[in-house]
Amino acid sequence: MSGKDKDTSIITLVVGAVAGVAAVAYGIASLFSGSSGKTMKAPGRDSRMFRANFEKNPSGYFRDLRNK
Repeated sequence: MSGKDKDTSIITLVVGAVAGVAAVAYGIASLFSGSSGKTMKAPGRDSRMFRANFEKNPSGYFRDLRNK
């Protein structure tokens, strides 16, 4: 492999790594952002849920919780 091929290979590797890190950061950011905003502990479960979804229909949430 010539010196120029090694340089191109290293640049390609670095660009790929930067793109991968950017994609992961975007994915993580999209998990925590959105129109629903704040989260809360889901009542009766060991997980989190969007507060706006619960406040929209709390009786429906508990009805569905009992049916599962």
